[in-house]
Amino acid sequence: MNVDTGKPQKFGEIILNSNGQALDTHHLNEIARFHPGTPYDSVLIDDLRRAVVQTSLVSTIQLKPVADPNHPNVTNIVVTTEKAPLHTIAGTVGYGNGEGVRSDVSWTHRNMIKPEGAVTFSGTLGTRDQGVGASLRQGNKGARDRILSSSLSVVHTKRRAYDARTATLSGRFERETNIIWQKKWVWSVGGQFIASDERDNGYYSYGAGHHQYLIAALPGELGYDSSDNLLNPTKGVRISAHASPEISFLHKTVPYIRTQIDASGYQPLGHNIVLAGRVRMGSIVGSDSSDLAPSRRYYVGGGGSVRGFSYQAIGHLNQNREPLGGSSLAEFSIETRFRFGDLGLVPFLDAGNLYTSTLPQMSGLRLGTGLGLRYYTSFGPMRVDLGTPLHRRPGENRIGVYVSLGQAF
Repeated sequence: MNVDTGKPQKFGEIILNSNGQALDTHHLNEIARFHPGTPYDSVLIDDLRRAVVQTSLVSTIQLKPVADPNHPNVTNIVVTTEKAPLHTIAGTVGYGNGEGVRSDVSWTHRNMIKPEGAVTFSGTLGTRDQGVGASLRQGNKGARDRILSSSLSVVHTKRRAYDARTATLSGRFERETNIIWQKKWVWSVGGQFIASDERDNGYYSYGAGHHQYLIAALPGELGYDSSDNLLNPTKGVRISAHASPEISFLHKTVPYIRTQIDASGYQPLGHNIVLAGRVRMGSIVGSDSSDLAPSRRYYVGGGGSVRGFSYQAIGHLNQNREPLGGSSLAEFSIETRFRFGDLGLVPFLDAGNLYTSTLPQMSGLRLGTGLGLRYYTSFGPMRVDLGTPLHRRPGENRIGVYVSLGQAF
C-alpha cells in the first residue's frame, strides 16, 4: 500500500458558511486557541467545537477543514452552525435554615448584546429575602474565558445579624474556571457602589434602630487550583486570596480593607478514601467593626463555615442573643471521605471563632462535629451533613442539617 502523507499544514482562516450566525468571525478567532500560520492540530479543532457549544448560542456546529486554493500548505476551517433558542425562563424554590423559604425567577436573553452579551432580569421573594435585579454578562470578552459583567440590584435581606435594604451597582472583569476547562489560575477585579439602610444589633438593643451607609469598594481576587475536580476533588490544593479596599460615607468617612485567605488540600489515602482539610482567615484592617455596616462585617457559623452551629451563630451576641459580627475570623475543617460505589460517608470536625480585633487571636475556638452522607452522580456529589456543636451553650441548636451540591470544600 502506497501512502502519501502530504506536506505539513498550517491553519488558515476561520470561514463562516452563511450569514445570520450567532457568532461572527472575529469572535470565533478570539475563542480559538489557534491563529493563521500556526501548525495544524485536530485537537485544537475539537477544543474550538467545545468552546462554541459552551456559549449556549448554537444547537449544532460543524467544523470542516478545507484546503486553501491559493496556498497548498494552508487549511481553512469552515464553520456551520444552527442557532439555539436565545431566551430562558428559570425558577427555583428552596429552604435554608439561615435564609428561610425562598423563590427566584429570571428571564435571560443570551445574546441581546452581541457577541455573548447575556441580559438577565431576576426577582426574589421569600420569608427573609425580597428583591429585583438586572445583569449583563459578556462571555469571552477580548480573549478566551474572560468575563465582563455588570449588575444592578435592589434587595431586602433579613438575617439574625442584620436587616438591610440595599441597592448595589457593580462591575467585574474575571478569568473564569468551569467544569469543562478547569483553570489553575483565576482572577477577578471589579468595583461596587452600595447604598444601604441597615439595622445594627449593637445599637438596636438600646433602641437606636437603623443606620444608613454609602460604600464604595474595589474587590479583587486571585486563586490557584491544582485539584482534579471542581465538585469532587480527591487530590491537589486550592488557595485563594481576596482583598477589597472600601470607603464608607455619610455619618463619617471610614476607609478600611476587607481581606480573606482560603486554602484547602486533598490527599488520597486509598482507592476510595480521601483526607481533606480547609483553613480560612479573614481580617478587616483600618476600622473597628462597630463603624462598619453590619452586612460588611464577618460572621462565623453554618454549612459553609463551622457545621453544627446555626448561620452566623458564633461570636459576640447582644443582650437579645443576636449576632454583632466582627473584624476577623479563623476557621478550620478536616474530614475523611469514604466512598462505597455511589454512596459515601464523611465524618468531619470543624473549628472556628469570630473576633473584634483586627487579626484573629486563634483563641476560644468553637468545635462542631458530625457525619455526612454523599450520593455520587455523574455531575457531582449530593451532600447531606448532620453536625452538632461540642460543649454546646444555652440557646444553641443540638443538630444542624446542611444540604447542597458538591463537597463542603
